[in-house]
Amino acid sequence: MKCTYLDEKCYEFHKDDTAQRCFLCSENSRKLFIVRQIASMKMVHMCGECMVSNSSEYLLDNTRPWEGDKGSSK
Repeated sequence: MKCTYLDEKCYEFHKDDTAQRCFLCSENSRKLFIVRQIASMKMVHMCGECMVSNSSEYLLDNTRPWEGDKGSSK
């Protein structure tokens, strides 16, 4: 069963974001994090190196569970 949230608009991805590449450096990193860009308040995928180097411009946003390969919320 897929979860439905009432706050979907709060979790929109940036129009220039691609799930397979870092939003800033475009590297196809093995591990990408999902963070919130403060300027646009949109979600983006980012590699760890860029996330640390630009931590003043991006926020970790883990305010609710995310469905994925490792499990699902019910």
